[in-house]
Amino acid sequence: MMGKTHVAVGVLVALLVFQPITIAACAATIAGGALGGSAADIDAIKTDRNHDALLGQLIPVGITGAMLLVEHFLGESITSSLQDPNRAAMVAGAAFYFVLLAKGYASGHRTFTHSILTAVLFTVAIYLVWPMAAPGYFAGYLSHLLLDSLNRKDIRLFYPLKKGISLKLCYADGKANSVLCWVGTTGSVVMTALLMLRVFG
Repeated sequence: MMGKTHVAVGVLVALLVFQPITIAACAATIAGGALGGSAADIDAIKTDRNHDALLGQLIPVGITGAMLLVEHFLGESITSSLQDPNRAAMVAGAAFYFVLLAKGYASGHRTFTHSILTAVLFTVAIYLVWPMAAPGYFAGYLSHLLLDSLNRKDIRLFYPLKKGISLKLCYADGKANSVLCWVGTTGSVVMTALLMLRVFG
């Protein structure tokens, strides 16, 4: 599927699975779902002539920034967790995350980054930096793998095993992608509104 679809569905899945009940948890879950939903396609940036993969990486960064502002003005600030005494773990997590991004960027499309192993590794890195975002991140990442398994090109789900998986049900940029993008976007907005009503109600 395309970048915006992965982001939208990643956020929706994260919200549906965890249904956070505080502002901080909502912000972390949305940011985690967006980042996790798109991270796997870091491997497509270098060969993507339409820049969809790059856009798919930039949108979650913007969403994360917006969520940090939401936390700052409406609730608990992430800075409280970033100022945790265990800064060594945070630095290690950030470094590990960028190492994984570099490895993913250098990998072939739908290989290393499109695996359960890498989903776990990325989530561990996120947990060390922002623990509250890690569950949503993992849910978003798994949603990416599920969506791409519907396409006609194999993904190496059980990397480093060479066997790929593809259900061959749709094309990555076809009608199914448009429908899923609409469902993900609309569902995310509705879920966020409902959760905010619960928080402020």
